[in-house]
Amino acid sequence: MSSKPFDIILIGATGFTGKRAAHYLKDKTPVNLKWGIAARNNNKLDRIADELSVTDDRRFIVDTTNTEQVESVVKQARIIITTVGPFSLYGEEVIAACSKFGTHYLDITGEVGFIKQMKDKYESQAHKSGAQLIPFSGFDSVPADIAAFLLSKEFDQPKKLSIKAYYSISGGFNGGTIATMLNKFETGEYKKMNDPRLLLDNSGQKIHPPEKAKYFGYDKKISRWSAPFIMGSINSKVVYKSASLRFESGDPYAESISYCEHSSLGRWYNPIPFLVVSTILLSITLLGPQKWFRTFLKKIMPAPGEGPSEEQIENGYFKMTAFAKDSKGNEASLDISYPGDPGNKSTVFFLCESALCLAESEDEITSKTGFLTPSVAFGESLIDRLKARGLNIKTNL
Repeated sequence: MSSKPFDIILIGATGFTGKRAAHYLKDKTPVNLKWGIAARNNNKLDRIADELSVTDDRRFIVDTTNTEQVESVVKQARIIITTVGPFSLYGEEVIAACSKFGTHYLDITGEVGFIKQMKDKYESQAHKSGAQLIPFSGFDSVPADIAAFLLSKEFDQPKKLSIKAYYSISGGFNGGTIATMLNKFETGEYKKMNDPRLLLDNSGQKIHPPEKAKYFGYDKKISRWSAPFIMGSINSKVVYKSASLRFESGDPYAESISYCEHSSLGRWYNPIPFLVVSTILLSITLLGPQKWFRTFLKKIMPAPGEGPSEEQIENGYFKMTAFAKDSKGNEASLDISYPGDPGNKSTVFFLCESALCLAESEDEITSKTGFLTPSVAFGESLIDRLKARGLNIKTNL
């Protein structure tokens, strides 16, 4: 690892999210770490590089579907971070190269079925090369993953542990997120999302059905209107993967676990947010498989490379409250929040800080290899780092 000339290379630096990640790295990367940026379009890459004063030797042209170009970049870095999605279209060559050259990998995907395929194809090679492959390192799915990890520590390995999280968010969609969502319907991946064990292989970790996981209505637990959270089917798989990895290492969350997510949508006297969100969620679920509906969404939603305004991004936020309960009735809860649009500002924060955590502490946190989740790869190191840099976490016993 020490012989590689770059500590971090960001692939996708000219995209909507990638530009923000590049700015974040410029502002936050310690001077002793060398980082670079890569993208497919030379003119766009030069513009962002000039804007950030990135010298020519730290710029790389790479088409993520071109094996030779990808390998040329990947073998020069200790860590690759990529924002180029949909990852099922543009991610495999990067994962394959990282597995081959022992380069650590982080992304912001929520494409669980794709990661399952990549794990089946490349994990054995990653173990041999020493690569850590850490997808789901953005808003998908760091908050959920660290919430379950922290809550599990409040219990003494119970027989059953049930966790339910509620999100309140403000922000906008970028075109890359929309393209990824539509691609799940186009490829049929959405059909796999009902399998809670999608990422678990043959693990002995048990999973029990969450209570009222698909509930729409007024939720007395939080005294708010509530509907299933749109990313709950993604985040639950990541939480279960973390639980499975810890179960296999002899430090389980619980003998059996459940996890689900809901949106917090306003007090009893204002059901309008609930009605709007529920209509959108049900429309996407029911009509997403229809080609005409996807075509319609492409016309009215942001295209790849587009997204909310800077004002929307800065004024957005996410707040999450998660409750945990064991089979004996013991309870714990925690709150997590961060200022800024979750799908744009927060996701860049989680991705870049995860990469910097690994870059600065590689010797302490690389005992595990292969496909990992953020909480398993980094544990308390990442949580402490995120808290020190603005993530608010409060545990309530």
